[in-house]
Amino acid sequence: MNIGLGIMLIFVAILCIGLSIPLYLEKVKMNYLYGVRFPKSYQSEEAWYKINKYGGLMLMIWSIPELLFGIVLLFLPPMEEPVSIMIAFSPILFLIPPVILSYMYSERVTE
Repeated sequence: MNIGLGIMLIFVAILCIGLSIPLYLEKVKMNYLYGVRFPKSYQSEEAWYKINKYGGLMLMIWSIPELLFGIVLLFLPPMEEPVSIMIAFSPILFLIPPVILSYMYSERVTE
């Protein structure tokens, strides 16, 4: 069971890093599908790129512990089902800090 959870976390972390690189490199034009889409992001192109660059960086940074956690899970002994279920939802926990930090940044950068 740990191997499946570990692989899932590793996959999600790599996916998040892959999705955040174009944001950080300012390659994503203003749109309504992909990017850090807070109301302040749409105030101007400059705000869009600043907020998305920061959001992409935060997502990359917070994906690293998720990746490491997934790797560690590969080597741990099997866990009981309730613990496994909690770990299965942990990718959501790794997304909360970048969202909050990006929102706080969007409020500061557009004042």
